[in-house]
Amino acid sequence: MYLAPNNSARTAYSRQRRVRARNLGLLCFALLLSGVPQLARAQSAAGEYQVKAAFLFHFAQFLTWPSSALNAGDSSVSLCIFDDEPHRQELQTTTEGKAIGTRVFHVRLISQPQEIQGCNILFLSRDEARPQAAILKSLRGTPVLTVGETANFLADGGMIRFHLEEGKVRFDINLAAAESSHLQISSRLLLLATSVTRGGVADRGR
Repeated sequence: MYLAPNNSARTAYSRQRRVRARNLGLLCFALLLSGVPQLARAQSAAGEYQVKAAFLFHFAQFLTWPSSALNAGDSSVSLCIFDDEPHRQELQTTTEGKAIGTRVFHVRLISQPQEIQGCNILFLSRDEARPQAAILKSLRGTPVLTVGETANFLADGGMIRFHLEEGKVRFDINLAAAESSHLQISSRLLLLATSVTRGGVADRGR
């Protein structure tokens, strides 16, 4: 006789699936950091930004937003970039439509800083002409993960900064900035960072 699983069994199964998905994501991320998929990293800017797009996707897998930041009626996790971003194509095509749990990763184009509200992740490349410090200041305390590339990005209040190390994409994390915006970064992601800034002091990692 077939017995339908009860609610607790379904909940446990769902939890196990999420854990397996996160573990698989961590493995893929570790391989990405090791340089296995970064064969094009030194060949072109396009290859570099395809790799960075993959990093942005994985960041979303190891981040917890407050419940108010994710609209129950919207099944997407939104990465926002400005519509004049020089590397827009690589950022859009690499990860658009990929699944993150029950949600879908979506790249959203914006034209004005006022449109950032409602974004889950904001990426500002080193070629972005808009005033970075002013944008980051306007987002303080709001649950938007900010990712950039300039040398002073973390000092300006950004949360994750890309940099190149021996031709490979690496990243630093400003944990204090993320926590002040009520974002929880997984300890597993912190372990993969080159450095983590806690309360103004940077701990060197990898």
